[in-house]
Amino acid sequence: MELKIKPWRIETTDGSLETKDFRESIFCQANGYMGMRGYAPEDRKVNNYSRAAFLAGFYEYIRPGITDMVNQPDVSSTTLLANGIDISALPKEGFKQVLNMRDGTLYRCYTAEDTQGRKTHVAVTRFLSMARRHVAAFRFEVTSVNHAGTITIETGIDSAVENLPISDNQLNENTETSRLWGEPEVHTGGLYMETVVSKRGVAAEYRVIGNKSAVLNHGETAVLDKIVAIYSFRDEGDPRSMAIQAADTAATFGFDALLAENAEAWDALWNTADIEVDADEALQGAIRYNVFSLIQTAPHNDPHASIGARGLSHGRYKGCTFWDTEIFMLPFYLFTNPATAKNLLLYRYHTMQDAIESASRFSLTGARYSWMASDTGFEQCETWDTGCCEIHITADIAYAFGRYIEVTGDEDFFAQHAAEVYIQTARYWASRFTYDAADDRYNLLFVKGPDEYCGVTNNNLYTVKMAAHNLQLAISAMERMGQGFLNVTDEEINRWREIASKAVVRYDADTCLYHQDDVFHLLEPINPADYKDDNTPLYHRISFDRLQRYQVLKQADVLMLMALFPKNFTDAQKQAAWSHYEPKTLHDSTLSFGAHALMAATLGIAGKAEDYFYKSCFLDLKNVMANTAHEGIHTAALGITWQALIFGFAGLWADGDGLHCDPKLPQWIRGMRFRVFHKGRPCQIRIKHGEEAQINQHIGT
Repeated sequence: MELKIKPWRIETTDGSLETKDFRESIFCQANGYMGMRGYAPEDRKVNNYSRAAFLAGFYEYIRPGITDMVNQPDVSSTTLLANGIDISALPKEGFKQVLNMRDGTLYRCYTAEDTQGRKTHVAVTRFLSMARRHVAAFRFEVTSVNHAGTITIETGIDSAVENLPISDNQLNENTETSRLWGEPEVHTGGLYMETVVSKRGVAAEYRVIGNKSAVLNHGETAVLDKIVAIYSFRDEGDPRSMAIQAADTAATFGFDALLAENAEAWDALWNTADIEVDADEALQGAIRYNVFSLIQTAPHNDPHASIGARGLSHGRYKGCTFWDTEIFMLPFYLFTNPATAKNLLLYRYHTMQDAIESASRFSLTGARYSWMASDTGFEQCETWDTGCCEIHITADIAYAFGRYIEVTGDEDFFAQHAAEVYIQTARYWASRFTYDAADDRYNLLFVKGPDEYCGVTNNNLYTVKMAAHNLQLAISAMERMGQGFLNVTDEEINRWREIASKAVVRYDADTCLYHQDDVFHLLEPINPADYKDDNTPLYHRISFDRLQRYQVLKQADVLMLMALFPKNFTDAQKQAAWSHYEPKTLHDSTLSFGAHALMAATLGIAGKAEDYFYKSCFLDLKNVMANTAHEGIHTAALGITWQALIFGFAGLWADGDGLHCDPKLPQWIRGMRFRVFHKGRPCQIRIKHGEEAQINQHIGT
């Protein structure tokens, strides 16, 4: 399916059944509090789980200890009748669907024709308010094109919704649904429902403005507005009364006033997040789509929720949060909306006690963050080797706290939150390394790095280096916090120093090559081109077990580490890593293209940088990996695309030395303009070919 990608709009004229799931992913909408896939309110549902809508942080248990992000009541449910005939069942022509990224509205229109040749034009506009995050609004415009007749608009809330839990194993397809909701309490204009297990409630109210039935002459239009308000157990107060009040207030404002204030809220967000490129309009539109999707998926005002691997567009991976948030997405928020970045980190801080208990369950000390987390910090991954061994996420989280402090200079956050995270995670690493007395060094055994194809291994470079950095953050924190903080002893600090300095790192000084781990060089070499001829993951054709014995990578590993610490490696080391690992990488994860684009841009490898960037930037819009329809929007790819553009091509970096910019613009981007925050100040960056970057640090917000 081809989309028309314009600087501020994504459009399609393909309304076929074959592209329905893809369109629902691409045209999903969210405002950080709620999200809805891009389905048509007036279409008839084929099951109770596909018309999915979600609330950030709303999970329920599907079995002991394991949660799923809950599919919410369908507040859009509507039936359109023309002369008593359901329009959804009629043939349609002139279909058009438009996502306006400037104000977040979704518009869809078509003309339906019945067996008597009577044509009825339908236009539906939907937005989830960025100004009132509990409010969504719909406008139905039904026009009698060539006949006089009765138009009826029946609307309400569909409570018959279910979940279709998806296995962590990407090769398994589940067909068993879970009914997580009890019977609804229904009243005129709304309902209240609670989940069966935990009694977690949601209240949804709707108000209708306009006539539900009208007799129209040729060319006349019936207009009905539906205003919705949603509150849940996660909000402070009674969800029922708050939803009623919010719906009544929003209805008093009306659709047009709500749309105007929503547009104003979006303008403020775009003011700090937009990236203007002097390039072709499809690239400009795709870049904005990445930014737009990042903006709308973040729980901006909620320090107890984070972002799932598919945001609010799909329930893949049970809606859980991975390292995707801290390593791939957080930099975008850190530089464009630091308050949102802070809240994402507070989610980790507020689940730290769960992380401490999790470490204890592994017979370890300190805080061990889970590979997959939901509304708690307890492990949701049911694949034993990944859930038990992909432990770098603990250091990833500490790294993200460190970057936040480094870029914002938020000393209160450091003292009140970050220092504690550094120390509790350092305690975990001190108990996780194994001392080798014979060689006086520390091994990190039985781990899985970002390259998940090499299997469980020893001394994965990425994990070792990130853990050592985590230990250094804790040591520095203690130097600032002073003796007695969290009962840290000198003995503990000395042990952290010793582990950080003696952790095993495999490095060949003659070739400047860092080795990924202890065993990668022992695996069977293959030529990836002999096995893979497209962008779909190879595990669909070769057993995952077999892949773990081939000398191939799923995604960036050593190169990912170098992207996180650009000043810690020489150009020769980066080039050696690229030459060795890039040809062996299969890019079977959507996280991989952007990371390679970033590194290729840094190294000045223009052709590779362009290829990888386009794949990452258009990953969902062009369904590059053929999984957007049934998996939703890939939020980590959105974030690493932004990093490739800003850290790679624009050459921006901020650390203790300040904010600086060393552009490496490709020929197909003639110039760029964007804004970032540094140390609390908004800065405007302008870049043109052949000119030094201009950094204006004295602009208004």
